[in-house]
Amino acid sequence: MIFLQARNIIKRLLVVVACLSLLSSPSVAAPVDDASKYIESLGDSAIATLTDKQLDKETKTKKIEQLFRENVDTVWIGKFVLGRFWRQINDDQKVRYLRGYESFLVRNYATRFTDYTSGSFKITDARAGSSNEFIISMQIKSEEAGGEPIIVDYRVRSDTKNRKNNFLVVDIIVEGVSMITTQREEFTSILTGKDIEYLIAQIAKKIDSAPNKS
Repeated sequence: MIFLQARNIIKRLLVVVACLSLLSSPSVAAPVDDASKYIESLGDSAIATLTDKQLDKETKTKKIEQLFRENVDTVWIGKFVLGRFWRQINDDQKVRYLRGYESFLVRNYATRFTDYTSGSFKITDARAGSSNEFIISMQIKSEEAGGEPIIVDYRVRSDTKNRKNNFLVVDIIVEGVSMITTQREEFTSILTGKDIEYLIAQIAKKIDSAPNKS
């Protein structure tokens, strides 16, 4: 199996749900408070979409996919998780890899979450990270899953270039485990013994097997 599977589908659901929808008003200076409000608006908007009983599953899926593509920096993440191998592949391979990787993220992390119908969250901390980055901590609880709430840290980057909003999500850290660091370790392990064409092919297979493939 090429990709690390979720140990708990609900946890992954909640993690991605809270970062997908971006309907907040643009901020200008991008201080910590604005980053916190941004993440709070993401949670509110995503839950509003996913709990709307007037929307069928297909419509919810399309809305979540669109929001994911617009508001998660899939290009930067795709380059990061490839690590040093990004510099070793040609332009055509870069285009095909990034296209496939974005589709993988969207379909494998977003489209499965449309079964979510209830839950709650609250912001517990907000702090500045490195240059133009902020870490926003959120406590998330699913009424469906039960059990203890989980703490998720969102790494948010200020980005005003050709964006209707001033932030992008660049990492999701669940109980101390970084999504992009974990993915990078997996890809490094694969590419140590295989080439990029193998990885691209495996990504395509995961896309084909993902639910709600369009």
